[in-house]
Amino acid sequence: MLAARGAPATTAGGNAEGAARAYIQALVDGDETTIRRLTPSKLANRFGPCPFVGMPKLHSPRVDAHRAGVLFTGKTRDDEVPDEGGLRLVLLDDVKERPWRVRQIFYFTELPMGAKIPSRSVTEKDEAQEPVVLQAARSYIAAWQKGDYEGMNDLAFDWLARDFDSYPGIKIRSVSFTQTPAQSGEIKLKFTAKLRVMWVLPKTVEGTVFAMREDGQWRIRGNELTL
Repeated sequence: MLAARGAPATTAGGNAEGAARAYIQALVDGDETTIRRLTPSKLANRFGPCPFVGMPKLHSPRVDAHRAGVLFTGKTRDDEVPDEGGLRLVLLDDVKERPWRVRQIFYFTELPMGAKIPSRSVTEKDEAQEPVVLQAARSYIAAWQKGDYEGMNDLAFDWLARDFDSYPGIKIRSVSFTQTPAQSGEIKLKFTAKLRVMWVLPKTVEGTVFAMREDGQWRIRGNELTL
């Protein structure tokens, strides 16, 4: 049973915290139906406003077969968000044009294990892909800064079109939220989730999702994480 604290933003279509709780639970369960229902259909809502003030410095590309990461340093518009982080990319074998796609963006001051970004390029073949990965990350952020959401979508990994993973060894004990207004009428929801890993080990995870109203319902944007 997920528990939440704080005063939820409520309308006739439910509340933002309820949608966020359902979204987080669905990610753990691999519940494809719920994830699709709660994900915004409009690209502007799915990606949201660009968080950066100017183009951040992109550096330290690293590749491990079909996974890659690029680190960044650059001023963000949210004082609570670190000015450092990384982008996680994946390689799509079935795509000929721009096969490296951005999967997620993370903000952190120290690379955490949960970011799933390679620590280094593993082989010479991987090293040869570093400039390509760096350019893919730069093009993605450049499109974001222009509000070119169609362009971002062409450079993004469409994880809704792929199979979902479930995490059977993880149980969510509780989730608490702190919400604040964000840009364009969105609600920023910082959460703390208390988990049981392998049904025994306690673990606490913190992160952020954004909620917005779309077609009369609360939708959740979870493509950005603060770690």
